[in-house]
Amino acid sequence: MRSVVMSSGLLAFGMVVALSLPTPQSGTARPEAAKPEPVLTAENAAELCQQLFEEPKEYIDDAAKRRRWDLRRESCKVAFEANPANADFKAAYARNLPYAQKAEAVAMLREAAAQGSAEANYQLYEHHKSWDRGDLDHVPLVTRDEAGLALHKAAELGHPFATQMLIRRLEDGDIVKRDPVAARYWAERAVANPAKDASKGSLLVTLGRLLATSDKPDERARGLDILERMAKADVFGAKRELAIAIRKQDPVRARALLEESRRPDPGGAIVPLAEMLIAGEGGAADPKRALSLLKGTSDSWMAKGMLGQLTLEGKLVPRDIQEAVTLIDRAGTWDFNARMQVVRLLAEYPQTRVSHPKRTLYDAVQAAELDEPGAMAALIELKLSANAQFQDRPGACKLIEAAVSRGDQTMAQRLADCRAN
Repeated sequence: MRSVVMSSGLLAFGMVVALSLPTPQSGTARPEAAKPEPVLTAENAAELCQQLFEEPKEYIDDAAKRRRWDLRRESCKVAFEANPANADFKAAYARNLPYAQKAEAVAMLREAAAQGSAEANYQLYEHHKSWDRGDLDHVPLVTRDEAGLALHKAAELGHPFATQMLIRRLEDGDIVKRDPVAARYWAERAVANPAKDASKGSLLVTLGRLLATSDKPDERARGLDILERMAKADVFGAKRELAIAIRKQDPVRARALLEESRRPDPGGAIVPLAEMLIAGEGGAADPKRALSLLKGTSDSWMAKGMLGQLTLEGKLVPRDIQEAVTLIDRAGTWDFNARMQVVRLLAEYPQTRVSHPKRTLYDAVQAAELDEPGAMAALIELKLSANAQFQDRPGACKLIEAAVSRGDQTMAQRLADCRAN
């Protein structure tokens, strides 16, 4: 009875207190007023044009975004018209032109690039990357060769983001040919001249990772030192990359580092950890746990790629060639070696299919034209195969003829067969 009375009294007291508190409407505090939008003038047009290309740090709704884009377009137009000889203003104006005027925009970007604008060179590369690749039937406004040269030029002119993109392209063999030595060189430049808002620690991890793969002892030692320092500083990805770099020399420590990285970095750490668990490197073998980890990382392209390899081999999972091709193809979005493996599997197992054959063929042709090792032979085999998605004997014969004309005598007999048939 006492507890009921006490509870009732407390309830009544709480109601009195609640009723005595001011309502939100009665308070004097008001929400912060929205910041006034800048007013365009002839004097501030150039500054606004540059500022409005940067994404706002605070949330803005769609209507505010459209107003911001309109203001950017107008400010860049005013700045360019006031100084049409300025290459950077010309590039900024071209970037704001609608897609329907893409030919005019590209022509202006080429003019600005010829004047030495780093941004114009980078935007030529971006145009190809965004609009001109992926379909051999599409006639590109900016060719792959032009895009690759423009990206290199932008980096040479000190464009920080172009430098970072060039490193990625040099690693994955997309648009430009893979070149690990050049990737290391540009990684040094990226650390010295980071893009705005780029993480200096992440750039150092990239540099350390690339140096650690060098066949030069001094470069490898420097790379390991960088990764050790970044790992101690708990920079994202550093422990994983250090583990990969020391895996052969110190598998016990490598495995421990990967275990530490597993939760914060599942997409990157789980595949090398699973490989070590299956092989029994650095500790007891545990294939069952390895498979569980791979299947539990549903959004990792690297995990999909390894599951594809296991499915291809029939190791730990039932062998299924089509499923293997599908999984490895998903990894191929980011992995050059996976892309080329899919090309070879499609030729070897002509009953297999991919969901985007045009893109697969584009990637294979691009690799062959960039003279990536083995790419031309893989493309020829694919076109000569019985795979319904890619069979193209006349096209294969043209490639064989081109290969022989470049001095590849291994294709001489095949050229004779083509001419005989």
